[in-house]
Amino acid sequence: MSPDPRGFAAGAAILGRVTVPALESPMPEPPPRVGSDELYRALAEVKGQAQFLLYLADQIEESLGQLGGEPDPSHIAFLFKVLGMYSGQLESKHQGLGDRISETCQELYVTVREFDVL
Repeated sequence: MSPDPRGFAAGAAILGRVTVPALESPMPEPPPRVGSDELYRALAEVKGQAQFLLYLADQIEESLGQLGGEPDPSHIAFLFKVLGMYSGQLESKHQGLGDRISETCQELYVTVREFDVL
């Protein structure tokens, strides 16, 4: 084996026997998590529902854009059905989001009160 200009044998590098110096500064540990698992689940649900509402709004905009330039009556009828479906989903999901936001705020209130007592 011929010596490597970096100071170790090429075979050792291929076999995974080369050691890499440790990082100069260790990664800082994340701060301890504040709040219950329920609070984090509730926040994740709110975020997921909000993203879905955003998706629905984007789809409605796209369908309205298609509707404006569509000459085919059968495709227009299809777009009206799609818009009705999106509208129904938007209406039902926004009500659920409001309820979930209220529940999340209650969980957050409990968490803040726990720290306020300390």
